Amino acid sequence: MKLSQVAAQIYTVRDYLSDSAAFARSMERLKKIGYPAVELIPSSTISDKEAAAICRDAGLAVAAAHVPGKTLLEQPQAIVEKLHTVGAKLGMYAFPGGVNLGSASEVNRLADALQNAATVLSGGGLTLAYHNHAMEFSRLDGELVYDILGKRAPAMSFEFDTYWAQYGGVSPERWIQKLGTKLVSLHMKDYGVPSKHDDPPFMAEVGHGNLDFPVLVTEAEKVGCQWFVVEQDFTPGNPFDSLELSFRYVKEKLVGIGG
Repeated sequence: MKLSQVAAQIYTVRDYLSDSAAFARSMERLKKIGYPAVELIPSSTISDKEAAAICRDAGLAVAAAHVPGKTLLEQPQAIVEKLHTVGAKLGMYAFPGGVNLGSASEVNRLADALQNAATVLSGGGLTLAYHNHAMEFSRLDGELVYDILGKRAPAMSFEFDTYWAQYGGVSPERWIQKLGTKLVSLHMKDYGVPSKHDDPPFMAEVGHGNLDFPVLVTEAEKVGCQWFVVEQDFTPGNPFDSLELSFRYVKEKLVGIGG
């Protein structure tokens, strides 16, 4: 993994992106930490053109963008235009909002819409990837929903979230191997285990939980993963401090693995 393949998911600092000025300050801060790239999220206050210009001025590449799910499924051509505007080659379907993953008809309908969207994006020289949480590892008629989506939407790639896979009871290492060349982005957030028996697991900074990231990155490198994205939905304190702690570990322990 090269340092140039590392990005910060700005959802981590979502509370610091209220307007263009705040967005600019946050991007400058991420650049100062050392991140060479960011992964964008949908915004109702900052236009795509503004976001692209601010990232460019801060010296940050746009690795990918999480895109509005409803728009992607219903108007995929609009997402093509959005990705071209922000300068990203990868568009991520971030969450199956409103979809009952316990219903075969709804899962199949989602997969068919994702297949259509992936085909439209591909026609624009872009790639659609599915970002998982834990619920995609639930079973539907004995089969993992994640498997069903992959089989029914073969044009789609994947952004694999390590924490949520572990939370979902599957092996992140084996799934990275199974996804193979369909893995275009690895979402790196660590899995913290509490000291008290009945407390839930928690999201931790990369290298400060129980996931074996040197192994995960090695396997991701083997299949040609393009981006390694640091994300932490919830942090114990200031999210920039957590992103800096993760970046320090990534730079010192993971950069250079596999290439």
